[in-house]
Amino acid sequence: MPTPVKMPRLGESVAEGTIGGWLKKEGDWVERDESLAEIITDKITAEFPSPVEGRLVKILVQADETVPVGTDIALIEVEAGIEATPEPTADSAPEALNTSSVSAGNGSTAAPAPAHRREREEERQRISPLARRLAREHDLDLNAIPGTGAGGRVRKEDILAYIARRPAAPTPAFVPPAPSPAPAAPAPVAPYVSGADEEILVPNRMRLAIAEHMVRSVHTSPHATAVVEVDMTNIAKWLEKHKEEFRQRNGYSISFVPFVVKAVCAGLRQFPLLNSSWTSDNRIVIKKRINMGIAIATDEGLVVPTIYDADQYTLAGLARQIATLAQKARTNKLTLQDMQNSTFVVNNTGTFGTIISVPIINQPHAGILSMNAVVKRPVVIEDDAIAVRSMMYLCLSFDHRILDGAGSGGFLKAVRESLEGYGREIDVY
Repeated sequence: MPTPVKMPRLGESVAEGTIGGWLKKEGDWVERDESLAEIITDKITAEFPSPVEGRLVKILVQADETVPVGTDIALIEVEAGIEATPEPTADSAPEALNTSSVSAGNGSTAAPAPAHRREREEERQRISPLARRLAREHDLDLNAIPGTGAGGRVRKEDILAYIARRPAAPTPAFVPPAPSPAPAAPAPVAPYVSGADEEILVPNRMRLAIAEHMVRSVHTSPHATAVVEVDMTNIAKWLEKHKEEFRQRNGYSISFVPFVVKAVCAGLRQFPLLNSSWTSDNRIVIKKRINMGIAIATDEGLVVPTIYDADQYTLAGLARQIATLAQKARTNKLTLQDMQNSTFVVNNTGTFGTIISVPIINQPHAGILSMNAVVKRPVVIEDDAIAVRSMMYLCLSFDHRILDGAGSGGFLKAVRESLEGYGREIDVY
């Protein structure tokens, strides 16, 4: 019997996932841990490794379909004795890539296609299968739609954008409905028609998933926010003096972020309610491990990979972990493990120059902290003297079901004292 492959859970709060595209075709041989499909959620776009070795005999969920976690998305035959089918050449007929040769179990391959089919194959490559299906559904001429993909490839987004730009169809004359005891189903929402001075953008799947997660978070948790101001002068002076030397010595940079993460870990140890989750049966689950989510902006959207046991690292160790995750995020190399099991999140919006930002909780966490830009400004210090100091605001959004102002204020005080406790000489190792 074929082994079902299920939609993975790409994060503790993720309930569903979207097939961004299949990296293998029906009939292909798949090695264990070889990339099988691209999965998209509000947290990540990641390649999903096959959990077993065998032949992909059936794809159950097509590209761009969204299904709940745990849904069967494919079937892989793992019986002994099945040999791999060689990859088809560029001249192979696309129609030959079906399950007919798989059922025989003899590893046979499709015969090379005649030369006159090459042009047809090139046209197939120029238009994605999903775009072709959408065009058929909406009776569109694909030759009239410019492609924005590599080499002019027409993608789903091009089709949707073209549909959005089309003038709306004339409204038919009103015909009173026949009497019915049951209420009529609500009419579908008409697509928005842009004006002459407007442009319509079609969100990609990741942006739509982020939007859904943000709305759900606000509806789930009663958000409250607390803000404190932190004197970062000693840390700023140390970075100014040692940052370049640190980069040359270690091969990666250090910034304010590891210092804040280190202080947050210390604060979570003192106030463990912020390292917890509220369950559906009205319980509070306190997490004993501190797995720190680090919000990272990419071209596709915001992702939040995890530093496991972040409280066990030195400042230099945290800097290495942050640099590694940032590089993986921006090159689309994050793994499923990278995106799971975080218990709290630090978001560095200050890198864009913000001085105060109020974050939305990453469900099912109890809180999230935004660190803002470190800015020099005059402040009152001891003996009412005025001095120029490097100051930063920390903004904590927390779930008001789990803790109140006393707990959140105590946590922020602990974080601030930790950051302000550094002297001019700092041992980051």
